[in-house]
Amino acid sequence: MLRIRRIPGILYKHKFTVYSACLVLFTCVYLSFKLNVFCVNLQAWSHVTKLCRQYEEGLAVGSLCAPLCLTRDIHSLTCHSFEATKEAVFSAEWHDIRLVFKSVPKDVKALHWYDNGAARYPSEKDFLQTIRAIVRNKFNLTVAYDTAVRLSRLKPSYEEKDANKRRKEMDNLWLLLQDNEYLLSALFTDKDVFPQLLGTCGPYFAVEYLDPIPTISSYLTYSDDTENWGKRLKLAVQILELLDKLETNFREPFHLCDLKLEHFGVVRDQNALKFIDLDGVLPKSVVNAIINDVEYCGSDSDCDFIDCRSRCDDQNRCSNIVANDNLQIVCEKIFLGWKMANTILVPGLLMSQHTPSELASLLRQCANPDSEEGKPRTIPDLDIKKRLYSALSEIEQTVNNDFFL
Repeated sequence: MLRIRRIPGILYKHKFTVYSACLVLFTCVYLSFKLNVFCVNLQAWSHVTKLCRQYEEGLAVGSLCAPLCLTRDIHSLTCHSFEATKEAVFSAEWHDIRLVFKSVPKDVKALHWYDNGAARYPSEKDFLQTIRAIVRNKFNLTVAYDTAVRLSRLKPSYEEKDANKRRKEMDNLWLLLQDNEYLLSALFTDKDVFPQLLGTCGPYFAVEYLDPIPTISSYLTYSDDTENWGKRLKLAVQILELLDKLETNFREPFHLCDLKLEHFGVVRDQNALKFIDLDGVLPKSVVNAIINDVEYCGSDSDCDFIDCRSRCDDQNRCSNIVANDNLQIVCEKIFLGWKMANTILVPGLLMSQHTPSELASLLRQCANPDSEEGKPRTIPDLDIKKRLYSALSEIEQTVNNDFFL
C-alpha cells in the first residue's frame, strides 16, 4: 500500500519524462488511426453518418444513398486497415452482396463557379469534353462519345432531366472522376481485371468485394506441406494470367506501380484474380511521362515511381522509358521475396523446400535478368516469360493432381 501511495510523487518527480512518454504514445495512436494502420468499425459508421447528413441536405446523390441512409438495406459495416491512400475504406452487406466503399478526394476545385452570386455550370457539351480531357490526361486514352456520356451519368442508362438534380449529379461526378480507382473501374467494366463498380453516393463509390489473398508471411506460418505448396503454385499461375491480361487486353500495357500480394483479390467461383488497389495502376505511356518529368537525377533511384523504375543517364536526366515491367516486379517482390545484399531474408510465395532448382533459377533470371547490383531495372525476355509460365503450370498441375487423387 505504501508503494502505491508513493506513485503520484514519483510521477511528479519525473513529470517531464511522463509528459514526453504520453505525448509519444498519443502521437503513435493518432498516426495509427490517421494512416489506417488499424481501425475500429466506429470510424466506418462515422463516415456514413456524415455522408447521410450530406444526403439529407441534398448535397450527396447516387444509387447507393437510399439503401445506405433511408432503407438501411446496406448494413454490417466493417472498416479496413492499411489503406493509407484513402480517407475511408470499409465493406458492407447489401442483401446477398458484399461490397467495398471507398472515398475520393474532396479537396478538388469545384466544377461550378459564381457569377454575381449565382452558381454557373458548364453545358452538357462542355462537361463531356472535360470528361474526355480527364481520361486523356490520366490514361492517355481518347474515349468514344458514348463512353463519355456513360461516364457523365451516375446511372449510365438514365438521363436526369431536372436541372437542379442534374447540377448535384455533376458536382458528385466531378469528385468521383478525379479518382484513379473509380475511373478505371468505370471505364473497363468489360475487361474483368479490376473490381466491378456497383454504385455511388456522394464522394464515395462501391465495388465488388473480393476475397483477400493471405500475405506471404501468413503462408509461411502454415506447414510447408504439399497441399500448401499446391495452393501457392496455383496462385502464382493466376497472377501470371492476370499480368498477361494487363499486357494484352488494352491499347497499351498497364503497369502496376504499387505491387503487393495483398493488392490481388480472388474472384469467387471463377478461379481467377483481379487487382484491387488501383491508385498506382497506369498505362505505360503515362508512367513514362511521370518519370520523364523528373528534372534532375543523381542516381537511378531518383527515376523510380514506386515499383516502376527507370535509369539516370550521363546528363543527369531520367530515361523517358520505364525500364522494368509487372513480371519483373512480381518475380522479385512476390515470388522470390524480400532480400538484402543479394540474400533472400524473407522467402517469397514460391520459395519453399519443394521449389525445384530449375524453377528457382528461372525466378532469379526473371527478377534480375542482367544480375544488376541494387534494384533490377531490366525486363525479362520473352523466352524467360514463356518458360516460367510453362514450368509453373506443369508443376502446379502435377502437384495438385497428385494431391487430390
